[in-house]
Amino acid sequence: MTLSTRRALGVMALMCLVSAPSASTVTASPLPSVTDQPILVIGASYANGKLPFDDDLQAPFGGLSVFSGSYLSEGDALVRKGSFVINEAQAGATTFDRPWCLDHVCLGVGWQGYATQLHKAAARVAIPSPVNPTQVLGYNASYVYISMANDCLHSGAAGVPQLASAPCSPAEVEAFVDRVISVGEDAMDLGLVPIFPRYPDYDDVDLATQGVATGLTWWVSEPQWNAISTAYETRIADELPGAILVDVWKGLETLPDGLHPTPKSAQKAAKRILDAIAEYEGH
Repeated sequence: MTLSTRRALGVMALMCLVSAPSASTVTASPLPSVTDQPILVIGASYANGKLPFDDDLQAPFGGLSVFSGSYLSEGDALVRKGSFVINEAQAGATTFDRPWCLDHVCLGVGWQGYATQLHKAAARVAIPSPVNPTQVLGYNASYVYISMANDCLHSGAAGVPQLASAPCSPAEVEAFVDRVISVGEDAMDLGLVPIFPRYPDYDDVDLATQGVATGLTWWVSEPQWNAISTAYETRIADELPGAILVDVWKGLETLPDGLHPTPKSAQKAAKRILDAIAEYEGH
């Protein structure tokens, strides 16, 4: 089933919900247009600067935020541009669920992977059947922005004690991209259009500064960064023809931490995302 077919079926189901009389005779509101629907956001620190907390307030790195909270993430920048946003991204996340790992040990707190984030975000915008509330008729969203992951970028992203980790092999890079493709396919199965960013240019980030600031055992090298970004962008274009790939980080400027975007760059990224949606919609 093509993405356009899935979206059409979802709209038909939602319109049935809007037009069908309910048992309580309450009249349903008109289905919001794409411009009034929230954009779902999943990903890591570029998308949301906050680390996850678990239920007893334990968290990786104590739950700190990027740049101690003086940070504008892509999700927040989209809000500043006038969009509704459902943001389930977690700073530090990878495409897979993983614990927080120090040099010799992994602890009992960590991050949710992209598939988990996607289904949490979708649940926020689900439209249930008035006859059977456990049945989802569709979603009040058309797009999900899938921000750049930490996979293969540093020792803390491996999901094993850092001293037992190593930079990703070519096979591990392909496995990472497999997970990205799978999340994109899951989004399409929900009737959503996935939007992916291209990687920033390696020269636009300063991972040496990040290495000093974070104390992680290793960070990706320039050849490895370029191999990851090439595999990621090529396979998304080839294997997810219904997805949108956007060069949101062109000319990236970073905060003093050397990695995360300045507010100006984040707002440029948000505009490029919205422009890509408008182009996709034919506006």
